Amino acid sequence: MNTILEYSVIGLEGLTALFAFIFYKKYSHTYLRFFPWLLLYVFLNEIFAGYFNSLFGNNAHIYNVYNIIFFMYFYFVFYTNEHRKSYKLWILIAAICFMVTSIVNAVYQPFGSQPQLLSYIVGACVLLFCIILYFIEILYTPQILHIRKDLLFWVSIGLLLFYVGYIPIKVSRAFFEQKDNNFITLGIVHCILVIIMNTCFIIGFLWTKKK
Repeated sequence: MNTILEYSVIGLEGLTALFAFIFYKKYSHTYLRFFPWLLLYVFLNEIFAGYFNSLFGNNAHIYNVYNIIFFMYFYFVFYTNEHRKSYKLWILIAAICFMVTSIVNAVYQPFGSQPQLLSYIVGACVLLFCIILYFIEILYTPQILHIRKDLLFWVSIGLLLFYVGYIPIKVSRAFFEQKDNNFITLGIVHCILVIIMNTCFIIGFLWTKKK
């Protein structure tokens, strides 16, 4: 069951990347114009991560690099999308804190062989902070009337649902010494969260209207 779910997740990530390229013209002029390439990277990363894990028994370095790229991309998107100077400054400071944390984390945990837990938690929290600022801003603009046709709204919803659910799982799984039933259950929940996130992305591609 768990194996089938994992393969389903990878397949859905590939489908999401495909949808991103198919509907690219809808948002090619926006700050999400590099989003399809990020999704393609996510899909390929999952494939190669599994290959490295089966071959070498460790793929931590692949995910450590991936997390930095993923978080920094969305910090850039939300920073450039913001209109309030104070919000842009807060995002910039938060992004710098994430990079400093990533450097510090790599000092006491080998970057090439161990997951960077502290860096991930800080990065995810900063991303949630960016999403909250985005929601606050659109509440006070006419954009709220047509928000379901905005791709960034659906991307933000997907990211919000995933990271609110996955941060506790990430912390919990870090303390399991062996893969018992509880560990496997958390893995299943993780897969479900990924499915929910990618479903939100696909809805965004389908409903988005070119401005």
